[in-house]
This record gives sequence, C-alpha cells and structure tokens, in this order.
Amino acid sequence: MKFPNVYAFVLPFPVLLGLAACGSSGDDPGTGGRSGTGGISGTGGANAASGSSAGTGGRLVAAGGTGSGGVNSSTGGLSGTGGRSGTGGLSGTGAANTASGSSSGIGGGLAAAGGTGSGGVNSGTGGAGDPTRVEIVHADFTARSVGGYSQAMVVGDFGFTPPWNNGLNEGRVTVVDEDSNKFLRMTYPAGQFGPTAGGVQFLVPFGQTYQELYFSYRVRFKAGFDFVKGGKLPGLVGGSSPTGCSPKKDGFSARNMWRTGGAIVQYVYWPKQSKTCGDDLKYMDGATQKFFPTGQWVTVEHRVKMNTAGTSNGVFQAWVNGVLYFEDNARLWRDTGATYGIDTLYFSSFFGGGDPSWAPAVAQVADFDDLIVADKPITH
Repeated sequence: MKFPNVYAFVLPFPVLLGLAACGSSGDDPGTGGRSGTGGISGTGGANAASGSSAGTGGRLVAAGGTGSGGVNSSTGGLSGTGGRSGTGGLSGTGAANTASGSSSGIGGGLAAAGGTGSGGVNSGTGGAGDPTRVEIVHADFTARSVGGYSQAMVVGDFGFTPPWNNGLNEGRVTVVDEDSNKFLRMTYPAGQFGPTAGGVQFLVPFGQTYQELYFSYRVRFKAGFDFVKGGKLPGLVGGSSPTGCSPKKDGFSARNMWRTGGAIVQYVYWPKQSKTCGDDLKYMDGATQKFFPTGQWVTVEHRVKMNTAGTSNGVFQAWVNGVLYFEDNARLWRDTGATYGIDTLYFSSFFGGGDPSWAPAVAQVADFDDLIVADKPITH
C-alpha cells in the first residue's frame, strides 16, 4: 500500500557527478557519472480532484490539495509523459480549481490531503513530520504499467536522467501490481554477486547540495529469502561518494546493507575510517541486533545531517517501521576544509562482496516501493 501521508515534491537541476567504484570483499564495482540540466516548468492551474490526474509531468500523492502554478492533487493514479525541463528554477502560472472528477494539466507536481503548492513545488499538511516538508524525490510507481522497468522510466519516477545503470537493461527489475499497489520487483540471479552481473544500481542526483536530508523506502524480501553473507541497499551519498572498498577524503556514502541472516546495518564510508571497506553501523534493539524479516513489507528511514567540517558533530539516525534503532550525534562526514554535502540518492542493491562466496545458490527476489527523499521526517 502507499503511504497515507502528505508529501511535498520539488525537482532541482541534475548535475554532473563522476562516481567510480571497484569490486572487493566488502563492496561493489561500478563506474560512471551523471549529467543534466533543467528545472520544472508548468502552465495551467492547480487542480484538486477525487479522480485521477493526467499530464505531461508532475507527481501524485493524495487528495484535497490546493495551489497555483501547475500543482495538482488527486486520489487516483497519474499518467503522462515527458517530465521536467527548463534551464532554471521552478515556474507555473494559472488559477486554482477544484473538481469532483479527474484533473489534467501540464507540468507541476501533486500535493495531498490539505496540501498546498505553487510553481511546481509541493508541500502538505498531515501525516508524519513537519507540515512544511519539501520532497526532492518521491517514487511510488503508480503511473507505471506492469512489466519491464527501463532506464527511461527512472526519469519519470525519480526526476532525473541516470547517467548509467547496472541491471535495468538486463531485465532484473519489473513493475508488479499486487492488490492495486504497484512496486519494483528485483531478481538477483543465482550464482551472481556484485551489481554488474547480480544486482541493480543507478544514481539520483539532486542537482544541489543539502546539509540535512531524510530518506525512506519500503522493502520486502520474499519469504525464505537467503541473505547469504550480505548485500547492499539504497542510501544517501555526497561528494566523491566513495564505495568499492576505496575510501576517499572528499566524500561519504551511507547505504543500507543486510548481513548474514538479514542483520541490518548502515554501511558507511567517511574520511577518517580506519579500514579499506566501509564501516557497519548496526541497528540495535537495546542489546539485540535488528534483522530484516522475510515475506513482509518493512519501512526504513535514514537521517543524515552533515557535520561542521573537521568537527564530529554530524548526525546519523535510522528507523525501521517508525522505531529508532540507531542514533549517532557525533559523526564526521567531512574533514577540515571540505565543503561537500548530501547530493545524491544511490539506489544500490546486490549480493556482495567481491567473490562467489557472497552469491545466492538460487535466484532471490526483493520488492521496493515508496522511495522518498525530503528535508523533514517522513515516517515518524
């Protein structure tokens, strides 16, 4: 099911990022950067509706919103092509309208449950967190048809053109509809490890740097999922975004990871780490390690707050189903003189690890839905 909360949505300009990584005993291979320019533009009024919304861009959340400048709200689905274009900023014109039927418009986003918005930026009240929350990414796959999922589809769902991907062209991800809820299903091939042959990766560059962000997603490992020795899951990154057992001084990464049996950790690279591969920040329930279940949806949320450069006053927090399982208020995400911040969501999931001992003996399946990046709490 989709979150009943109200979300806000804004798409900044994609920028170029070079991100390279290598295979190892604890991490992943992958190369490439990202590029693109443009903002969001839209014309036509804002629409509130109990039906569905169709247009050439924009995003759906839920019902009852008002606004101006290409902002729509609806309880139904969203269909359209195109997405976001422009050389700068967010724009939109037109009057607000309400209707009991369906709504259509060009550009803009969709706000929910008493939400308001203008110029393609959405904010809303209700649900978890601050009512002024602004969403940078909200991918829920409602508009997608069942079947294969391509790199071109990422643009409409995540709001950018990925510069590269692992696994999408190979058909490892499909859109599935289960009880009228659409989500991504990932298949990890038998005997494979790493993203090139055994997983999926792509970047969601935000086009600007943030000092604090929240990221949430839902994941469901198929009943009986074999976690083997471990595997990667999405997370926030910034600067040079180090991975692949290649730590760097000019960036950080904070992806989730499952370990043996489904033990949940945050797998982080940071400037002063003492080992080559990333550090595990264990999700703990008191003195007990927290594990991913199989056969049921779980909602994970991260908070990353950058530190004052050179001072260990950064923050990392993590929640599972709204319960806090990790908190560190003395993180050092950047060293003295560094100016980078959080600039990318790294969708990354595969078994590994850098050798066949990480690979599953038979194909495994996991489902992903409701990937949201925002400036305020999302699920708690």
